[in-house]
Amino acid sequence: MDWASNVGPRPPVTPRPYTPVERQKAVDEGRERILAAGRELLKSDSDEAFSIDAVARRAGVSRMTVYNQFESKPKLLEALFDSLAIRGPLMKMGAVFAETDPIVALDKFIALFGSFWTYSRLAHSRLKAAAIADPDLADVIRGRNERRRGALAQLVKRLAGHASPVVPKEELVNTLFVLLSFDTFDAIAGPTRTPNDVVPIVRRMAYAVLGIDLPKRRPRRRAKRGKGDAERQRR
Repeated sequence: MDWASNVGPRPPVTPRPYTPVERQKAVDEGRERILAAGRELLKSDSDEAFSIDAVARRAGVSRMTVYNQFESKPKLLEALFDSLAIRGPLMKMGAVFAETDPIVALDKFIALFGSFWTYSRLAHSRLKAAAIADPDLADVIRGRNERRRGALAQLVKRLAGHASPVVPKEELVNTLFVLLSFDTFDAIAGPTRTPNDVVPIVRRMAYAVLGIDLPKRRPRRRAKRGKGDAERQRR
């Protein structure tokens, strides 16, 4: 006799409740998966155009899922712009403004952006191109760039007692803003170098605008040789 015939019908299985915390975790994981796919697409050198469909394919989700998370392509690009900053070298910005020496802080600021533009060079090129046809995205990028302008204004204020600018005072922040932009680093780097490679050049340009003398390199001291070294050299 089949033992199952004696146990009667099985009670319906009650699914485990899906708590709000678990639901939010699933939403966050899905959002991060989409952002990761978007970053890959922006930073890849493939000819695949950036689109909601392309991001969805890379993330392994439906097109509707991307829209549910971000509502529109401009908002997805805005989130990607911010995620590049959060995950990249700009996370070290706090250390720049914690520096007590304003000239050292300036050096670190320039190096930080050289590293950041290198970290996301292709992504920034594509975001810039996308912004030409998308006014909403252009506004987003403009707003993020204004944060850099504000940080530069703080640095300039701290440098007041150390600099003799060669441009009018009211144009100093704007001039440095242009010097430290992605376009400047990218143009000087060209096809064979990275923006990080041109940090020393941009630094010299910034110092020239600010009227700050470049620190002189100390000559390397020759190690003193003992008598044994001199005798070995004569042999």
